[in-house]
Amino acid sequence: MIERIPQYIKGYVKIKLISPMPERFLSLCVHNRIPVWNLISRQSAYEFEMELSVRDFFRLNNFRRKTHSKIILLEKHGLPFFFQRNQKRKAFFLGIVLFILLLYGVSLHIWEIQLQGNHQYSDETIRESLLSLNISDGILKKKIDCSQIAAHIRQQFPDIVWVAARIDGTCLVIQVKENEDSYRESSKENNHLDSWDLTAQKDGVVRSIVTRAGTPLVQAGQICKKGDILVTGQIEILNNDAQVQRYEYVKADADIMMETTYAYYHEFPLKHQVKHYTGEEKNYYAIRVLERNFSFRSPSEKSEDIYHFSYPLYLTESFRLPVSFEKIQTFPYTLTEEIYTKEEAITIEEEQIRIFLENLVKNNVQVLGQNIQITVTQTTCMAKGTVTACEPCIVKTAVTKEQIQPPENNLQ
Repeated sequence: MIERIPQYIKGYVKIKLISPMPERFLSLCVHNRIPVWNLISRQSAYEFEMELSVRDFFRLNNFRRKTHSKIILLEKHGLPFFFQRNQKRKAFFLGIVLFILLLYGVSLHIWEIQLQGNHQYSDETIRESLLSLNISDGILKKKIDCSQIAAHIRQQFPDIVWVAARIDGTCLVIQVKENEDSYRESSKENNHLDSWDLTAQKDGVVRSIVTRAGTPLVQAGQICKKGDILVTGQIEILNNDAQVQRYEYVKADADIMMETTYAYYHEFPLKHQVKHYTGEEKNYYAIRVLERNFSFRSPSEKSEDIYHFSYPLYLTESFRLPVSFEKIQTFPYTLTEEIYTKEEAITIEEEQIRIFLENLVKNNVQVLGQNIQITVTQTTCMAKGTVTACEPCIVKTAVTKEQIQPPENNLQ
């Protein structure tokens, strides 16, 4: 197929050869370096069909006379004949030229920003940060500095440890790699310390404690307040007289589970609005060019849910055009005011409590029990109570180092 492109550009013809000496005719073509292709024998041994270039077609006259042959022109192919047939259609060729110029102008811009590898930060968040560099859809390629974009993203988002930006067609591709070993802020703040204590993050009761490094100051069953030291990184070194000779400081480490309490409160009105869909679903279509939307949908005064489905137009995988097609679906509805019954309100509130408890479990909190009362009045439904849980709620704090004064020698 690729070999036919030069032939199509230069133009070629298909002919029918009727000759009593076809072997001599073809030998003359080979001797004079006239290539032919798609050679087919027709009906008898004296009739052949073949294809050759336009230039070589005009060199066959001498071969025809020498072999007493007859040549019939069957078909014409290629650009020269195409232009000859359409030489009066100037507007058509002008449109082709304008389309090529427009396509060239479009290729000088960026029409899509593709983000890859981001999980913690959404695409919208990173795109908004790029606006400070005036990076957005439609910017000229020559105004883009990929190294500056990479440095800006690393500065704005500390959890992103690697960034690579490149231009691919009309797309700006930004690949990022986030820090997979993310810790709590409290741990990050104390990473520079050579020792620390473990303190209670909230009020509770110690359920279990297993110490690996440091000195435990509490036991299982002991009540603790927020900020109390549970395991200290300060270790006493005693002398032979059981007196403190010096202190050594370590990074306290322990598995501590505390029984804590969560307060729960949720309230909602019984009166609410309900959507009743009419079933008159309609589909509309629109074309978006640059920032303008050309829609065939007229504004509606009815209340309706509207869903937009966008389909960008690509020439290739990396060559996006500033044109997209949109499908718009509308679902008209009417609003009516209704009041939940007592049973419906209790069911809704129980679902809210279930979601609250599931979120605790997702945060590695073990739920031990709950004491939540649901009250339904004439206007509202209210749930109030507590949830008892077990969790490792500890934080690291710096150790306050003490100086040991050497004992004085008392002369008797």
